[in-house]
Amino acid sequence: MTTLILVRHGATAANLAKPYVLQGARPDSELAAAGVGQAHAAATALAAFPVSAVYSSPLRRAGATAEAIAHRLGLPVEVESGLIEADTGVWSGLTWEEVERRWPAEHRAFHDDAERHGYLGGENLAQVRDRVLPEVENLAARHDGETVVLVSHGVVNRVLLAHWLGLPLRLARRLPQDNAAFSVVEFHAGAAKVRTLNAAAHLDRVTAAAA
Repeated sequence: MTTLILVRHGATAANLAKPYVLQGARPDSELAAAGVGQAHAAATALAAFPVSAVYSSPLRRAGATAEAIAHRLGLPVEVESGLIEADTGVWSGLTWEEVERRWPAEHRAFHDDAERHGYLGGENLAQVRDRVLPEVENLAARHDGETVVLVSHGVVNRVLLAHWLGLPLRLARRLPQDNAAFSVVEFHAGAAKVRTLNAAAHLDRVTAAAA
């Protein structure tokens, strides 16, 4: 059995903004101070697993999260370009309120069915799945019988989890993916089983300290 642990990166300023700002594959944001704390909390939680490898999206927020985890586990970080976040197109750097005001029809279509109607000038969720899933399946096959951490992004993780749960991708955005939370997926005989979704109890101490 192969186990993949999908980790969302720690929080950036865009994640913490109220309302939050879309960042996607760009801008390539750094972790906020709170995100650094979240990354270290995730590292401590994941030390309980027999992890043999840590992979990261090439974006800085994922890389910094992966470095914290890998350092705690005594492992290197391997960058996997296929784990990069969805391309949010011309909506990058905007809030959803700004998107709705400037592109009401496209905003409505996206929220009705992002599997077919994607980020304007960027990817839809089907394209994200078709890009990411083969990369992740290859990593799982490469680490047959091992436990591997993949540090990636909210949209990427939601699309993968929806696929493995048998959900239509238009529902993927309903799956929670907190910053620095993780989900555990087991592969056996080619079949995937989602064992844990959005584990976030390790973040309670970080949240309390920031309050």
